[in-house]
Amino acid sequence: MASLNKIILVGRLVSNPEIRTTMDAVPMSRFQLSVDRNRYGGAPKEADIIDIVAWRNLAEYASDNLSKGQTALVEGRIQNRSFDTKDGGRRYVTEIVANNIVLMEKKKSSKAPQPAEEAVEEKPAPSAANDDSFLGEDLPF
Repeated sequence: MASLNKIILVGRLVSNPEIRTTMDAVPMSRFQLSVDRNRYGGAPKEADIIDIVAWRNLAEYASDNLSKGQTALVEGRIQNRSFDTKDGGRRYVTEIVANNIVLMEKKKSSKAPQPAEEAVEEKPAPSAANDDSFLGEDLPF
């Protein structure tokens, strides 16, 4: 029987990614993603905080490009593991091991805003619905 372990999440980073290096010099990054739950009717807004782990180049990418509050898409797999604590107890962890991370918005720059006289005015993109010069004569159908 075939099996599949794949998850895709979109949410906001709860904190900046922490990067570490293993004893074998492999980069590893951890961060948490806050993913909103769907609301039905008048239900209050809820979110799940999900632990994400990235390895190697993806860990370095996360550390360099992601920051608290940004929206990101994380594609990966669910992993369960356990370990023994110093006091003899056993801890269980469920986390997402990332295979791909896509930044959904630009990183906020720390530069000061431009003075008003130097600011460039952005114009909205033209649309065919509001453009009288578009008559559709070149359509192939």
